[in-house]
Amino acid sequence: MIGRALLGVCALAAVTTASPWKATRGTLEPGALEGTFLLTSDAVPGRYSEAEMITTEAVALPYKLTVTWRRLGSESGRSMHVLVAGGVVLIKSGAIAFYAYDDAAFAQGDWRPIAGYSTLAEHVVRVIQDKQRLTVFADGTEVAHFDFEVARASAHVGVGMKSAPSLRSAIYLRAITVSP
Repeated sequence: MIGRALLGVCALAAVTTASPWKATRGTLEPGALEGTFLLTSDAVPGRYSEAEMITTEAVALPYKLTVTWRRLGSESGRSMHVLVAGGVVLIKSGAIAFYAYDDAAFAQGDWRPIAGYSTLAEHVVRVIQDKQRLTVFADGTEVAHFDFEVARASAHVGVGMKSAPSLRSAIYLRAITVSP
């Protein structure tokens, strides 16, 4: 009996490894396949509900963040986003924008078009950031770059999305990597 209980504890310990990601809003759950996640917004009232996950440890600049993602549900007009040092890259069907965290330091304007991009289709998004520039690729093609001065040497980075008020919505994430 003790041997069987010990075997159960060892098996549980083998599958509960520490994740390099944590949810800051919404719910983060492992997907059905290894290395996949389901990020779901909380159904809160207001202008929108939100879900977000970030690295548990700060990432040094320069870095590359790559994610394969798609929105689940019908909200293709709402944005998904990549949290970067000093701001957020917003991506929605057909458009991309970058906003600095400081409203006074709004960076480089409005939404820019991304031809053929739908949040309901799976896409590989890569963000490369150093202290002077942020470059965004979708499916291997550069879709935007933003000249943006970052004062800090490291930051927590991640991904997330907005959904309709009081609605639980989700995005499916896989192949998420952060590298120098």
